[in-house]
Amino acid sequence: MADTWRLIFNPDGDAADMLAYPSALIEGRIAGKYMLSTEKLPNTIVVQGARQKGILAGADVDINKETARKYDIRVANYPRSGRGGPKPVGTVNLSDVLKTSSRKFNAVDTDPDAPAVLLYTSGTTGRPKGVTLTHRNFAQQCDNVSKVLPLDESDTIVLVLPLFHVYGLSNGLISGVFFGTRMTLVPQYSPSMLLEAIERTSATVLIAVPTMYMHLLQIARTRKTSIPKSLRLCVSGGAPLALTTLREFEQAFQTRIAEGYGLTETTSSVCLNKSGEAFKPGSIGPAAEGVQMRVVDDNGSEVADGQEGEIVIKSAVVSPGYWNNPEATAETIKDGWLHTGDLGYRDEDGFFFITDRKKDLIIRGGFNISPREIEELLFTHPKLQDAAVIAVQDKREREAVKAFVVLQEGQEATEREILDYCSQNLADYKVPKFVEFRDSLPKSATGKILRKELREGYRDDRLLDKVSGDNEEQHNG
Repeated sequence: MADTWRLIFNPDGDAADMLAYPSALIEGRIAGKYMLSTEKLPNTIVVQGARQKGILAGADVDINKETARKYDIRVANYPRSGRGGPKPVGTVNLSDVLKTSSRKFNAVDTDPDAPAVLLYTSGTTGRPKGVTLTHRNFAQQCDNVSKVLPLDESDTIVLVLPLFHVYGLSNGLISGVFFGTRMTLVPQYSPSMLLEAIERTSATVLIAVPTMYMHLLQIARTRKTSIPKSLRLCVSGGAPLALTTLREFEQAFQTRIAEGYGLTETTSSVCLNKSGEAFKPGSIGPAAEGVQMRVVDDNGSEVADGQEGEIVIKSAVVSPGYWNNPEATAETIKDGWLHTGDLGYRDEDGFFFITDRKKDLIIRGGFNISPREIEELLFTHPKLQDAAVIAVQDKREREAVKAFVVLQEGQEATEREILDYCSQNLADYKVPKFVEFRDSLPKSATGKILRKELREGYRDDRLLDKVSGDNEEQHNG
């Protein structure tokens, strides 16, 4: 496996990604792009995923490589900055490759079930895990896209999402290459840069997260010049998109938005709720062709339509498991069914609805409370821009509801005002007991609220404890 490994280090968007990812797959290599952290958050999880003896050495560290080879230890030196510095072992500059490469090439015959890409989960519920995605996974995903969102050579896709996330990689880059579309890269996101890219390229397809649609809509509300109308199709995913935002954006940009649902473990989207005649507000849509979705109880038995349970998925797009983590694989994939950890139900028309994360449920006085239900109400408050709800302990050490809210720019509100609004629209046991005002909320790269970072005493699991780190067996990464 080591002979086929390729690590794509730079987390920022770069034109080289357009060549590196597809060429890695054509050559039968494993591609990986990670959002590696700063000096304060060592990249321990990714390193822990390696099961081969090796040394990662600084540029000025002298390693006896002959001795290392004797004991089958691989050595990699981190490069100095600048063009004149040494390169990591076994690498070449992209410019050198382009100078000597030929337009003629032969794709390498590869086992469809061999690993193609390793992507690390955002870790919203725990430590990040390395998700293995195969060539078959991506081929099936492109086939699914062809049936629900047909693309062709006349399309221009805006690549604004990070390619270390399955949403931007699978639905953006790989689908774009598969269907032969044009692609325009927005390497560093800002609302103005995204809008400029749409205008400049007359983009026809935008794949983004709800926050980006909200930002573009804010520009559209205040902009005196015309808004580009070239977008024929938009896809929103990664987090729920407020219905008011969807409707207003469609009107302002004269387009349609489809809401998708998927996971890293499913090679991105497995169902789509298309705006239009069949659209159902609040739904993630029906399962895509080639995807089986069920709602099951705690014993794994399928429940009736309209009854809440855990959503499980079976399809050729489902990952074979987590890299070097058989325990997590066995816990998540049972008898071929991926247990998503998402709670929801299916209606009589086959449309699925997500009600909450299984692990995010708040239990108060014997009642199950969905944080998402409260958040969706808070989104309708005219003074609020963002909101998140979690469980906290009250003075009697019972679970209570706490809301974190972000005010719209220029707005003012009191805790009592927010609580009164909730009291008017929610059952008494669902009304938050506490409200905390924040300037912003912690989110993943795709806009998911990182609830664990809102909890008191949060400690980032990516930081290894110096005492236990050497002794604790690590399976993640």
